Amino acid sequence: MIQSIQLASGARIILDTVENTDVASIGLWQLSGSRDEGDSEAGYTHFLEHMLFKGTAKRNAYQIAQAVERVGGYLNAFTEKEITCFYCTLPGDSIDLAVDVLTDMYFSSLLEQVELQKEKTVIVNEIKTIEDNPEEKGQQIYLENLWNGHPLSRKITGEIEQVEGIDKRRLLAFYRERFTPPTTVITASGKIDADRLIALLSPTFNENRRGRAPVRRDLPAARLQWQAIPDKFEQVHLYTGTSYPSTTEIEEYYSDLVFNTLFGESMSSRLFQRLREDRGLCYSVSSFRTYFTDVSLWTIYANTIPSLLPDLVDAINEELARLHREPPTEREIQDAKSQLRGNMILAREDMENRMKRLFRQLHLTGRAVEYDTSLQLLGQISRRDIMSIIEKRIHPDSFNLLAYGSRELKGLPRHSYTF
Repeated sequence: MIQSIQLASGARIILDTVENTDVASIGLWQLSGSRDEGDSEAGYTHFLEHMLFKGTAKRNAYQIAQAVERVGGYLNAFTEKEITCFYCTLPGDSIDLAVDVLTDMYFSSLLEQVELQKEKTVIVNEIKTIEDNPEEKGQQIYLENLWNGHPLSRKITGEIEQVEGIDKRRLLAFYRERFTPPTTVITASGKIDADRLIALLSPTFNENRRGRAPVRRDLPAARLQWQAIPDKFEQVHLYTGTSYPSTTEIEEYYSDLVFNTLFGESMSSRLFQRLREDRGLCYSVSSFRTYFTDVSLWTIYANTIPSLLPDLVDAINEELARLHREPPTEREIQDAKSQLRGNMILAREDMENRMKRLFRQLHLTGRAVEYDTSLQLLGQISRRDIMSIIEKRIHPDSFNLLAYGSRELKGLPRHSYTF
C-alpha cells in the first residue's frame, strides 16, 4: 500500500509497504540536478554526489561503506539532469541503519579538502572514460547540438577544467543551500513499518534548514540539426529523434510506453526485426524515451559500419514512414501491452525498482500509483491512443540526426527525412 506524507518542513515521504518480502530499499531524492546549476557551478551536483560518501563527523568513508555492507546491503547514488539520488537496499530488519547512514551523509558530510582533491582526480578519470566511449560521447554531442548551450545539454559531470577549479568554500555553500528538507523526497519500499520509518525520518527532515529558492527552469528551444562528425572510432553511432513538451497526464505516459515498445524497445519490435534481423544493417538498434519536467525526447539509436550508413538512414526513414502508411495493428499493440504487463509483474518483485518507481511517477506525473492501478491504466491504452502519438510527433520536419564516431565517416546520404 502506498502512503504519502508531507512534513511541515516541506519534505515529502512516500512509502510502499510490501508484506511478502524481507528486503527494504530507501532513497533520498534531491530535487535539483545539473540543469539547475549556474554557469559558475557546472559539475557541482555530481561532485557532491561523490563527496557525500567521503565522511561525516560520525563516520569516515570506510565506515560508511562498512556499516551497510556488514549486514549484506549496498549503498549507491546517481546524478541526473533534474535530480540527485542517494539510496540503500538491505534486509528489512536493518532499515534503521539505512536511515541513519543516509541522513548522516545527506546533511552532515564534511567535504574535507584532502578528500576533495582526491575526488577531483577520480571525476577527471570518469570524464575521460566517457570520452573513450563513443556511444556516450555521441549522445552528449547530440544533446549539445539539439539544445545549443541550454543547461539540459551540458555534461552532468561538468568539463575537466570546471571540476579542477571547484573550490571548497563555494561547494560547501552550494551543498547547504541545496540539500534541505523542502527540496527532498524520501521514497521507501519493501519490508518496512510505516509508522516507525516516519518516526525515524521526521526529526531530521522537520528541522528548519533554510536553502535558496528553487532555480527557475527555462524550456529549451530545439534546433534542427543534420550532422556527420568523424572521430577516432571504427563504427558510426547514429542518433535521430524529436523533442516535444512533456505532459503530466499519466495516461499519455502509458501510451508512450506501448508505442515505444512496439516500435523499438525490444527484440520483437519493428526496428529490430526490420533493420537488424531482416536486413543486417546494424549491430544495435533501439528507440528510447527521455523525460524531463518540461520537455521530452524520443530517440532512435543504432551503430553500424560506415559503408552501411546510407542504407541504415534510408531504412529508418522507411520505418518512420511505415508508421503512417501501415500503422501498428491491434495485434502489435496487444503484444506490446502484454510484454509491458509482464515486465511490471516481474519488476514489482524488486524492492529497489519499486522504490525508484515511486519517485519517477511522482516527478513526472505528480502522483505515485499502485501496481494494480498501473496495470489497469496500461490495459486501457487503445489503438486510437497510439495513432494520436504518431500523428502528433512523427513528422520529418521535427527530426534531428547525428552520425558520429568513425574516422571513415564522410557525410550523410540525405539532408532530412522524406517520409
